[in-house]
Amino acid sequence: MKRILLVLILFVTGITSFAQKSFIVSSYIRGNFYNAGRIDPAAMNACSDLICLGVMPGADGSLIFEKFHSSEKQTVADLSELISAVKKTLAGDISVRIGISGGQYWKDMIARPASRKKFVNQVKQLLIRTGTTGVDLDFEWAQNTQEYADYSSLIVELRNAIGTRYRLTVSLHPISYRIYTDAIDAIDYASLQCYGPSPVRFSYSQYIKDIDKILSYGIPSSKLVPGIPFYGVTADDSKESTAYYNFVQADLITNPLINKVNYNGQSYIFNGQDEVKRKTEYAKYKQLCGIMFWDLATDVPITNQWSLFKAMLEVTDAK
Repeated sequence: MKRILLVLILFVTGITSFAQKSFIVSSYIRGNFYNAGRIDPAAMNACSDLICLGVMPGADGSLIFEKFHSSEKQTVADLSELISAVKKTLAGDISVRIGISGGQYWKDMIARPASRKKFVNQVKQLLIRTGTTGVDLDFEWAQNTQEYADYSSLIVELRNAIGTRYRLTVSLHPISYRIYTDAIDAIDYASLQCYGPSPVRFSYSQYIKDIDKILSYGIPSSKLVPGIPFYGVTADDSKESTAYYNFVQADLITNPLINKVNYNGQSYIFNGQDEVKRKTEYAKYKQLCGIMFWDLATDVPITNQWSLFKAMLEVTDAK
């Protein structure tokens, strides 16, 4: 009997260990780019975690939905239609979640217990209504002790409301990451925006420093998903940005080592294919939860030889 029990324990432990070693590949879908045909279906299906954007909180905790407009034929009008369209495109078991961005009212919302409660209840109902697998909060950015306390309270309250059935994540930044321990415990993972708007964030050395800083703070490797930019920013730190897609369309990408181009009269810093591979390899070396990139619309299709996601997949799919 003891031997059978030991075998069962080892079996379950093996399953748990295997599950913990799965490497998440996460990205975002914006409805206006989806409508314009800029979201590659093959790239969507190569992700394991897709976050559909299109809602933000009001000051009272209500949800404000974005209408997706496009200069081309419109296929989706709001978040629910976007999620439905995305699900129909997917062939495998891929997590499709709701992305809630901050907007201008989120600090007012998190500061009021009644507003937080309303927000939490509305998010829970939205998850049920859309049949999604979870939610991502991207509130940019908490700046002081009180805001971190309020944000952490919201995260814990949301977890308590939706339970463990749903995946709950938050998007942090190397300049804004100090959520409290109970909030860290409540999330499945935190994505870390290791990029702009400053060009100094784009280097491989800075990427390593940012990851190590967050790990030292107390967010465990099993809950950290660093982000890689699929866009470029102006080298003069003027904070202008443009999609990597545009560099490829302008025939500026001629080899995987390129990380700087002149585009429309300005110099842009970005991460080329080789840099994307190095950063992904480092995330795997550190045994992090996964990798994130911004975003599906800023890359070219993965059938294109210069696709950044194609380069990333060569690492994440490696045995």
